Amino acid sequence: MSEQTKKVALPAYLPKRLEAFKISKDDQPSYLLRDKLLNKVHDLEPWQFFLLEVLPGCETYPKLQSVFEDRFGRPITQKQIEEFFASLADRQLLDMENPTHELLQRFRTKGYDIKDGTATVKSHVANVAASHAEAATVAAAAVASAAGHAAPPAPPKAPGAGAAAPGGDLPAGVNDAAGFDPRATRWMLKLFDPRPMLKLLAPVVAPLRFLVYIMPLMAIAAVLLSLEYSHLIREDLANLHNYTTLFEHVLFSLFTVNLAVTLTQAFIAHAYRATVAKFGISVFMGFLPRFLNVVTHTEQMTRRERMWLNAGPLLVRVFLFSLGMLIWYNTRDSAGTAAKIGLALGIICAIDLVFASGNPLVKGSGYHLLSAFMNEPHLRGKSYKTLLNRMRGQTFKESDNSVLAAYALASTVYAFVLILISAVIVGVYLQSVMLGGTALFLAALMAIYLGRRSIRRLQMIEAAYDRSVQFDRWRKRTLPDAVGEAEDTLKPRSAWSHYGKIALVVTLLLLLVMPYPYEPGGRFLVYPFQKQIITSDIGGVIQKVNFDGGERIAKGTVLATLSTLDYQSEVSVYNARIAEQQSVVADLKARPKPEEVEVASRQLQVAQEHERFTRDRVPRLESMYKDGTVSFEELDSARREYQVDVSQVAEKKAALALAKTGATKDQIDAAVAKLQSLNEERDMYQSKVGRGELTMPFDGNLLTLHLQDRTNSYLEKGAPFASVENTNDVTVEVEVPETDLAYIKVGTKVRVRPIAFSDKFFDGEVITIDRNVTQQSFGTVVKVVAKVKNPDQSLRTGMTGYAKIDGSTMPVWKAFSLAIQRFLNVQVWSWIP
Repeated sequence: MSEQTKKVALPAYLPKRLEAFKISKDDQPSYLLRDKLLNKVHDLEPWQFFLLEVLPGCETYPKLQSVFEDRFGRPITQKQIEEFFASLADRQLLDMENPTHELLQRFRTKGYDIKDGTATVKSHVANVAASHAEAATVAAAAVASAAGHAAPPAPPKAPGAGAAAPGGDLPAGVNDAAGFDPRATRWMLKLFDPRPMLKLLAPVVAPLRFLVYIMPLMAIAAVLLSLEYSHLIREDLANLHNYTTLFEHVLFSLFTVNLAVTLTQAFIAHAYRATVAKFGISVFMGFLPRFLNVVTHTEQMTRRERMWLNAGPLLVRVFLFSLGMLIWYNTRDSAGTAAKIGLALGIICAIDLVFASGNPLVKGSGYHLLSAFMNEPHLRGKSYKTLLNRMRGQTFKESDNSVLAAYALASTVYAFVLILISAVIVGVYLQSVMLGGTALFLAALMAIYLGRRSIRRLQMIEAAYDRSVQFDRWRKRTLPDAVGEAEDTLKPRSAWSHYGKIALVVTLLLLLVMPYPYEPGGRFLVYPFQKQIITSDIGGVIQKVNFDGGERIAKGTVLATLSTLDYQSEVSVYNARIAEQQSVVADLKARPKPEEVEVASRQLQVAQEHERFTRDRVPRLESMYKDGTVSFEELDSARREYQVDVSQVAEKKAALALAKTGATKDQIDAAVAKLQSLNEERDMYQSKVGRGELTMPFDGNLLTLHLQDRTNSYLEKGAPFASVENTNDVTVEVEVPETDLAYIKVGTKVRVRPIAFSDKFFDGEVITIDRNVTQQSFGTVVKVVAKVKNPDQSLRTGMTGYAKIDGSTMPVWKAFSLAIQRFLNVQVWSWIP
C-alpha cells in the first residue's frame, strides 16, 4: 500500500488561509483542505474538488451539471450541488470578503429559525432543504391550479432563503425539438452511448468545420449545374426510379444523409458542453426510420450555440447536396455507380432542404434555427395565436406582431397547399387505374380528412401555447395588462437613412436606362466542317495498315493497302491482248503491201497459163472424140477443168485487185474499236488495283482507333474502314429559344465557350438558321448553325457548352422584361376581341 501527498492549487472562492493537498492511495485520489488559522483539516471527494475547480467557468447550474457529467459519466442534481455548497458554508470554507460566484451568493448569509420566541441560526443545509421543499410545494400548486383544484398553502419563506421555480419549457431552438426535448420523442430504440466515441473523435472531426468556407462556392456550382442540366437530371431520375425501390431509397437516405446529420449534431452538442446521452433510432411520420440523439443539459447553451446546433444539420445537407451534384456531373459520362449515388444523394438533400428540414414553415432544423434566432421557444404557437387574434379582432401583448402573423399565415397556406397537391396526386393515380369518378371522390375524402387533422393540430398548438403563457404568468407572478401592451416609441428617422433610400432609388433608375447588349444564346454541339467514311468498292484482305488511329494526316497519304493479286493478273492478260490487237490494227493500216500485190500478180499469171493450157486442150479432145479416139468422159472432164481454170483466173484477178486496194476503213475501225474495248477493260482492273490503297481525302484527323488490329482481316465490299474529319474549322449547332429568333441574322458574330475549355472563347459567325422549330422538353428552339475557327484543334466533335450570339442593344429595363412584353403582346392580345 503506497500513499503520495502532493500540494495543489487552491480553487477559487475559498479563503486564502487554506491549503489544498492531493492524496493518492492505491490510485484512488482524495483531497484535503488544511486551515492554517484554525488548525483544522477538511476532507473532500474528487467530485467535490472538481466542482470547485470548474466553478469559475460555469455561470449556471445546468452548465455545471453538464461539465460534471462529461467528466464523471454520471449526472448530478442541482440539490446535490447546493447541499455541497451549503456544507462548505457551514464549515466556513467560503470566502466571505471578496466578490464571489453568483451560485455561491445565497450561501453567504445564514437564515434564522423562530423557536419558542427566540431567533436561532439555521444552517445552510437546512436552508437548502427548505428551499427544495418550497419548490415542490409551488410545483404542486401549479399542477392543482391547472387541474382546477385549490393549491395547498405554501409554507412561510425564511428570510434569506432562495426559492427555485420549476422550469417548464426548454430554451428557444431546443424546445419541442426531437432529441432535445423528451416530449417531442414518443419512441426510441437506444443503440449505444456515444460519449466515448465523441471524446475520442472530437479532435479529429474538429478541422472539418473549415469546410463551411468553401461550401458557398460548392453550393452555387451545384445549383447552376442543376439548372443548366435539368433535362439530364430528369432523364437520370427516371432511369434511377426504374431500377430502385422505395425501400432502397429509405435505406440509402438513412445511412447517408440522416446518419451524417445525426453525427454532426452530436459533435456540435458535445463541443458546446451538452451531454449526448444516447444514440438510437426512432420513427418519423409513423413509418420512416431515422437515427436520433438524446441530448441533455441544453439549458446552459447560449443563443448563438443553439443557433449553430440547428444550423449544423442544414449545412451538412447543403454540403451533401453540392457534393452529390458535383459527383453526378463529373462521373455521368462513365455511366457508373458513382453517378447514380451522387444524383440520389443530391436529390434527397434538395428535397429535404426545400420541403422538410430546411423549410422554416415545417417543424425541422430550419424552424428551430428561426426559433433560436428570434429567441422564441413557442414560435409556432405564438404566431398562430397572433394570426387568430388578428382574425378575431383581439389583442394580446406577447403575440401582437405582423411578422408572426405573416409566418403563421404562410405556414397554414403551405400546409393546405401540400394537402391539395397530395390529393391531386392521389386522384391522378386512382384515375390511372381506371376508377373513374370514384377516384375524385376518394381524393376529396382524403383532402377533407387531412384538412380536418391539420385544423385540429393548429388548435392543439394554440392550446399548448396558451397553457405555456398561463404557466409563465403564474411563475412570474404577473398578470396581462387590461388594455394590452403599449406600442414602442418610434425612433426618429435618420437623415442618412433617408439619403440612402433616395440614392438607392436613383441608382436603380439609372441602371434601368443604361444600354445593355442583349445576346441570345443556348447550348451548342460541335460538328466537324468536313467528315467522311473511308471505304472501298472492292473486297479484299487488308494487307497493310500504316496508322493506328487518332493521328492528324495530310491529304493523299495512304492509310491502308488491300491485297489485289487477282486484279493485277487480269491487268497482265489484258495487256497481252491489247498488244495483239495493236499489231492487227497496225497491219491493217499498212496495206496495200507491194509484196502482197506481187504475190497476187504471180498467182494470176499461173492461173492464166493454166487456163490457156486447158482451153487449148478442149478442141483437141473434141476432134479426137469425133475420131473415136477418146471417150466422152475424158472430153467432159477436160471441159470442166477448163471452166475451173477460168474461175481461178477471175478469182486471182480479184485477189490482185484486192491486194492493190488494201484494208478498208470499216476493217480498220473495227480493229481499233476492239483495241479500245480491251484498253477500257484493262483500265478498269487497273483502277481496282489502285483503289486497293485507301488514302486520306483531305487534311484532317483519323478518328477510328486501333486500326492496325485489322491487318490480315477481310474488308467486305462497301464496308467502312475508318472515319476522318477536318476540324480546321468546325460548325456548332446552337439551340436558341424560339423567342430570341428575331434577334439573330446570318453573318452575326458568335462566341462559344465549351465546357472543356471554360476559360476561353471561340469566335465564329452564323451561316445557317434552321427553317424548322424543334420541340424540346424545356421548350421550343431554333437550331442556328455557326462556323467557328479552330486553328489549334481545341474544339472536338461532340463537345458541348454555351454560345452567345450578338443581338441588339437595348435598355436594361427592356432586356429584363422581354418575357413580360411577350406575354402582353401575345397572350393578352389574344384575349382582346
